[in-house]
Amino acid sequence: MPKRKSQALLRREVVSHLEDLPRQLLALETAMEKFGEGFELSKFKPAFEGHAGSEAYNQVQAVERGFARVQNYIAQLAQNGARLANLELPKIHESEAARAFAALKEAGAIEPALCRRLKRLQKVRAEIEHEYLQIKAGRLHEAVGLLVASARDFVGPYTAWIEPYL
Repeated sequence: MPKRKSQALLRREVVSHLEDLPRQLLALETAMEKFGEGFELSKFKPAFEGHAGSEAYNQVQAVERGFARVQNYIAQLAQNGARLANLELPKIHESEAARAFAALKEAGAIEPALCRRLKRLQKVRAEIEHEYLQIKAGRLHEAVGLLVASARDFVGPYTAWIEPYL
């Protein structure tokens, strides 16, 4: 069980993450642009698989890092928000982040469809982190595109919901 953070620390972390999230999202989008204007799978896949040289693979690493960073920010915002609002996390066999997304859904902070997407993206983030050799280029590519849209869908409603707790 993680050490309990003070309400003041939770507030500071939420504000810091919300302030920095646009920069992290821009970094991810900039990394995606290296694979064509529409983040083309046909350009991403050979680089991901190591068939396009080390420079291209380094660009894949930038996309992966950007994906993980943005997803981590959203997960942290959900967890800290749930703590600030004293929400009870559902007793389901999922990660703390997934449980926090569910709690935000139950509190009306995010829509059910967004909750499902964020849970799915959290699983991909864990796969990248722990099962890298098994992940396929297409799965990561799809998740990256979904995350960019989901981050935009998350930030507005979350910010409006969390404001009274800050």
